[in-house]
Amino acid sequence: MLQWLGRKKRVEGTVGLSLTSQRLSLAHVVRQREETSLLASHHEELGDVGVAERLASVVAEHGLQGASANLVLTPNDYSIYLVEAPQVGDDEMASAIRWKIKDLLDMPVEDAIIDVMRLPDNAFSGRKQMIYAVASARSRLEERIAQISMSGLELNSIDIPEMVLRNVVRQFGDDTNGLAFISLRENGSTMNITRQGQLYLTRRINTSVGPDALLEPDWEMRRDRVVLEIQRSLDYFESQMGQNPVSQIMIAPRGQDTESMMNSLADALASPVGVLDYDSELELDGLPGDDGRSGGQAGRDLIMAVGAALRVDDGEASA
Repeated sequence: MLQWLGRKKRVEGTVGLSLTSQRLSLAHVVRQREETSLLASHHEELGDVGVAERLASVVAEHGLQGASANLVLTPNDYSIYLVEAPQVGDDEMASAIRWKIKDLLDMPVEDAIIDVMRLPDNAFSGRKQMIYAVASARSRLEERIAQISMSGLELNSIDIPEMVLRNVVRQFGDDTNGLAFISLRENGSTMNITRQGQLYLTRRINTSVGPDALLEPDWEMRRDRVVLEIQRSLDYFESQMGQNPVSQIMIAPRGQDTESMMNSLADALASPVGVLDYDSELELDGLPGDDGRSGGQAGRDLIMAVGAALRVDDGEASA
């Protein structure tokens, strides 16, 4: 959504950040040729400690002052809309989108930072071209920018979870023939459909899928709602976007119920469901306050930070 260019990196690799007023997650990732290394990771519940103060301490502890940093917003920090692309040039797109979605915003349009997230050229082939618009409150972004600046990190970009999860799939999965990746969470889930590293469709699933969802008496009813949203997304991808069916459906690791969740969804979808096992690539187990489960809150926040650090500036909008 925002990008600062021309700043010299003083530390090898990239720092990914996920920040809220209650939690701080940081991942320092270095990529060399075919190897990706997680050199440092940190997650903590902040309590009464201020975000800026604690972030500065963590950055100093790991010797990351001057490192390039990418921030991922939380779902509460922004809104995303799929809208018909205005028939204007690239230099006029952001302005046209701003007025196209102004009546959808929960804030005055003048107070919003708005960017666009483009879809691949072959998406909606022969149909009306669509585009994702992302809107965030200017005050919220300025607060995060100030916190990062005070820490000694050099902010490079601000991303959203949809794009960060795309980065995770691109690094740890194989979406050559299309992959549907679903991150199931208690406070809202995200489903992405990617092919060859490009995001074609993203969808939020509002049905709660908490850590003990399978033990709840109404799980089958909730599972059916989740499966309905998954199936609708797959159908939209094929029928409205004119794409071939995806070759894989995968979920993010969840902790103790990962395998059971995978099997439960597979039964309801009548399709194979796998797990994107980035745990084997990253040392996210045994995190403080996470009961040793990478699928817990610490692991979920940290994989978002890792995904932010995996961003590749390939000409796409960061959104």
